[in-house]
Amino acid sequence: MSTRTVTIEGPERLEGVLDEGAGRGVSVICHPHPLYGGSMWNDVVGAMEEGFLKAGFSTLRFNFRGVGGSTGRYDEGKGETEDLVAACQFLKERANEGARFIIAGYSFGAWISSMAALKVAGVTDLFLVAFPFSSYSAAEIRSFPGRVLLVGGSFDDISPEDDLRALYRDLKGEKLLKVIPTSHFFEGRSGEISEFVVECFRKEEG
Repeated sequence: MSTRTVTIEGPERLEGVLDEGAGRGVSVICHPHPLYGGSMWNDVVGAMEEGFLKAGFSTLRFNFRGVGGSTGRYDEGKGETEDLVAACQFLKERANEGARFIIAGYSFGAWISSMAALKVAGVTDLFLVAFPFSSYSAAEIRSFPGRVLLVGGSFDDISPEDDLRALYRDLKGEKLLKVIPTSHFFEGRSGEISEFVVECFRKEEG
């Protein structure tokens, strides 16, 4: 496995970190809200990355526009969706033909993931942690044709468990759900997210 810093060219120039795994597929991972300290160095982002690497995937995490070394400034979701589409194109160019392609995100990053997934061809899975139902619509998730993997906290007022379970019930396609007894920030529990990633894809193998 190799790790390297990369530059993603899109509407803005984005900084990212690419970890090349065992070749099972690829995953691009999105961080929480830029205006509240979110960046690709977030612990939950790191936990997702760890899980995907253990499951044999290559991963790309990156900073949205205006965060860290990425150019531009916060754009209320529209520009950030463009950033993710650019990151997906960057990763697809480095993926094997027909490889499993996952978009993953935490909180604000989960919302952006849901919107970009309908704009990128070939996305097979959405892995969403603590989708912020209190602020954003989940309509795009209901329209996504691939597999949806959902993680939430039972004490999360930003991503209430009732809303999470209602979404899960509404989804018609393949789906998996993990509810962890924690808040929106997964303090001390982020390792369970990594374990869930590995569990999901080991089930798929079996």
